Amino acid sequence: MVKIYHYSNSDFKGYIDPGFFGANSYTRNSGRISGVKRLYFYLDKNSKEYYFNGCRFLYIASIDKNKLYDIDKDNLKLAGRNIGDIFVYIKQLGYKGLIGSNGYKAGIIFYPIKIKQRKDLTKAGNNAIL
Repeated sequence: MVKIYHYSNSDFKGYIDPGFFGANSYTRNSGRISGVKRLYFYLDKNSKEYYFNGCRFLYIASIDKNKLYDIDKDNLKLAGRNIGDIFVYIKQLGYKGLIGSNGYKAGIIFYPIKIKQRKDLTKAGNNAIL
């Protein structure tokens, strides 16, 4: 199992739902690339893109790393294909998402994932466990 970290202004209860993908300014353009709903996450909570610095919530979950396709290793030789096609293909193969590096250790998940912990980043010391 690997811990994953998702930053959002949405107040999710119980699960982080990729069904909201494309609804905010961070994902609107990416939502046009593929019809596959997804959520982005980081593998290191201290290493994230600057535009997530103002997010209200940090969600922590975990997933079996073997259920995530490692795009850096790319054992299926998918490099060069349309990213939307890659999402559809690896989802059809039964992967829950993918991981890789875009300058940050990050990834995406195609399915709702159970929240283990939620931190309200606007309140110092809040480590609400859900």
